Amino acid sequence: MKLRQYRDQIYSCLRCGFCFDHAVGGGEKICPPYATYGFESYGARGKMAIARALIDGTVEADADMAARVFACTECGACQEECFKYLPLCDIYEAMKEDLAEVGLAPQERTSLLEPLDQDGNPFGKPAEKRMAWVEGSRRVGRQAAVVFYAGCTPSYIRRGIARSTYQVLEAAGIEFALLGEEVCCGHPQISMGRPDLARTQMEKNIAQIEQSGADTVVFACPGCLATFRNAVPRLLGRSLSFETVHVTEFLVASPDFARLLLQKQSGVVTYHDPCTLGRGLGVFDAPRNLVDAVPGVRLVEMERTRERSYCCGNGAFVRYDHEPMAIETERSRLAEAMRTGADAVLSTCPACQIGLLDATRREKAAIEVLDVVEWIAKSL
Repeated sequence: MKLRQYRDQIYSCLRCGFCFDHAVGGGEKICPPYATYGFESYGARGKMAIARALIDGTVEADADMAARVFACTECGACQEECFKYLPLCDIYEAMKEDLAEVGLAPQERTSLLEPLDQDGNPFGKPAEKRMAWVEGSRRVGRQAAVVFYAGCTPSYIRRGIARSTYQVLEAAGIEFALLGEEVCCGHPQISMGRPDLARTQMEKNIAQIEQSGADTVVFACPGCLATFRNAVPRLLGRSLSFETVHVTEFLVASPDFARLLLQKQSGVVTYHDPCTLGRGLGVFDAPRNLVDAVPGVRLVEMERTRERSYCCGNGAFVRYDHEPMAIETERSRLAEAMRTGADAVLSTCPACQIGLLDATRREKAAIEVLDVVEWIAKSL
């Protein structure tokens, strides 16, 4: 049982309830499953009680329990508020592994395993079409100090993010390369409790990056970045030979980008902090600095922002088996964005963009949804 390695931390839970609501402000719910379903077993304190009962052997795992554990969007809000600084996200990951080991991972999510194995992406799209968004580029498979790892969702679903990142890097005069046979980073397998199935793909990506001679890998997807930075060294048992950085951090630090003359845009925008990039990786200022780099734009903040940003509802592939929760959560976040009076809501995560776009369609909302690099590309 993977969960046993966290026995002391699980026993340390004070059941204080800080993981349910914001400690300051209006007391808004911070956990999407708990906010949607209302039962404590969907929230952090409930899952910690379940974890303790599993370790003590007072309950047996079943499908109903698994549904609660796998409802987690991995947003990390509970861990941010935890009075004891417990590694809640690591504990949930161990629970998922234990449940998957006995065949209790949600079938809707495990259906992604076959396309991941066959096509190198969770969407069942042909592997040979992965680079269709940049067909004919001289940068694919070349040697360069910088590699842009596009990721599955920008390569197949939200191609505007991939194209805009490519366009901005090129406009800044950055010499960069794309992987010739890029495959999934491994995050989907980890989210469904099967990190063991991610190692082969991780090895393939690492080998290509090392062959390129790159010392920096740039990501537009926070999930991919977090997987490379945190999961890959742990699962492969060795440190990376290159730096990993989100594209917003890379551009803000680049003197080449600083020399670009961006065109003026009028309007008001708000910024949605993705959970993985913000709470998970600590990147809050770089996206905002990029927004501010566009002349004539005014950035207004939502009520819940930075460390206390609210989830878009689409993390960890929960939409496959908890769609009503994803819809309710993205609606809540869109409503918050709309209250700012902004003309556009910007983010830096393809999953967040999918959720916010879905909410705008359902609500028929008159607000534009863009990634920050798409916003910058509009100003070139």
